[in-house]
Amino acid sequence: MKRTVLMCAAVLVAALVAAPALGSTPASAATARHHPPRSAGQRIVSIARRYVGHARYREGGNTPKRGFDCSGYTQYVFHRAGVARLPHNAEAQRHARHMHREHAGRARPGDLVFYLSGHHAYHVAIYAGHHEQYSAATPKDGIRHQRIWSSHVEYRTDWH
Repeated sequence: MKRTVLMCAAVLVAALVAAPALGSTPASAATARHHPPRSAGQRIVSIARRYVGHARYREGGNTPKRGFDCSGYTQYVFHRAGVARLPHNAEAQRHARHMHREHAGRARPGDLVFYLSGHHAYHVAIYAGHHEQYSAATPKDGIRHQRIWSSHVEYRTDWH
C-alpha cells in the first residue's frame, strides 16, 4: 500500500511540474500574439530589401552568389518567401500559373511590376509601395531600390 501511494505521489508531482501554470499560455502562442505571421507581401519585400547594394547584376543570374538579372531576382525572392516558383523570364513570369493583373491603385508591396513594350514584358521588378520598386537594374547599379521609371507598366500577383 505504501509503495502504491509513493508511486501515485511521484506521478502527480511529475504531472504538476510538466504542466503550465494556470492561466499561462505556451511560449509559441505567446510569441504568435506578439509577432503575428507576416503576409506574403511583407516576406517578399523583406527578402528583396536584403540584396540592395549587396548583390550584383549578372545576365542569366538567379542567386546572390552569382548575381541576378531582373527575372532571376524576382524568381529567387518569390521562392525564398515561399510564395511561388516562377520561371526565369519576365514575360513567362507575367503569364505564370495563378498570376493575375492588379489595377495600379490596388497594387501592394510584394507584387510584381512588369515593364511593357507593346504587349510583351521586357523587365520585371518587385513593387515596394509608393511608386517604388526593388530591381536588378543594370550591371553598374546591381540591386536597387528606386522609383518606377515608366508609365507603361503592369502590376501582377499570385498571392492576393
